[in-house]
Amino acid sequence: MNREEIERELIQRAGRWTSGQDLAEALGISRAAVWKAVESLRAEGYEIEASRRGYRMRSAPDLLREEVVKAGLATEFVGRTFIYHPTLASTNAEAKRIAPSAEDGTVVVAEVQTAGRGRMDRPWSSPRGGVWMSVILKPDIPPALAFRVNIAASVAVARALAALYRLDVKIKWPNDLTVGEKKVCGILTEIGAEMDTLDYAVVGIGINANLDPASLPEGWKATSISREAGGDIQRVELVQRALEELERCYGKMKTSFDLIHQEWSSRSSTLDRRVKIITRSCEFEGTAEALEADGALLVRKDDGSMERVLAGDCVHLRSAMDEEA
Repeated sequence: MNREEIERELIQRAGRWTSGQDLAEALGISRAAVWKAVESLRAEGYEIEASRRGYRMRSAPDLLREEVVKAGLATEFVGRTFIYHPTLASTNAEAKRIAPSAEDGTVVVAEVQTAGRGRMDRPWSSPRGGVWMSVILKPDIPPALAFRVNIAASVAVARALAALYRLDVKIKWPNDLTVGEKKVCGILTEIGAEMDTLDYAVVGIGINANLDPASLPEGWKATSISREAGGDIQRVELVQRALEELERCYGKMKTSFDLIHQEWSSRSSTLDRRVKIITRSCEFEGTAEALEADGALLVRKDDGSMERVLAGDCVHLRSAMDEEA
């Protein structure tokens, strides 16, 4: 654990000199062990100066390590248990595995996912540079209201992206966040439940942060925060703000869900659009007219009838205004 302990100490004292002897005494290790740990950190990209005064960390690589994220995280419970992995098959799969015994608000993060998943088990490209995380939540609500978690998470991440980077973030039904009609984030909520008891909800959040959109699969019509913001962003700051907003929205979800639903609807890029809906049983076109309290999309079909869609793919064709023109 020497390496992690030295990392934590140097991050907490970033910009200040700390003697090797002080570090050795504080951690109960030898000066040689301190030096070995510092060399290991340097090999990972940490810029650490050394002089007669000791060691000083000048910069750290853009890694979403627990010590770095939690150092500036202003939450009461979301992210207080923070599990970091350099590589995982899927953060949602890992979060679901540990969810029964995990604390409310536990976060699982990976730098890379090798088998990331989206809705309907579709592959989700998760290369280095993105934010791939899952949050375990345990709201005291029945399974029938679990959709509220997904709505609250969508609003939370949209708020974070808009506040940090001044982007016009929209929510495309059912679970994509977009900038300029291009996908920048996907949210997948999966639950564990028994009868009328919701044991947990795992909220998977995948954000194209510091990515070249050209590296993502063709047909995704995706962009990235770095592309839209004009340069790489600090992923640690993004994770912190997203988790803070999630905790706020999670609280309102339980006390004043109407406000969260109103914001979700106001951020919608799907309402008043000409859309194609594709479900497991049918496919049709129409105009998206409303988002109901349970997350369903109301679509007026071409024959004038109204269709209530709870799950499916939604393809934006053109706006209702374009249709009238």
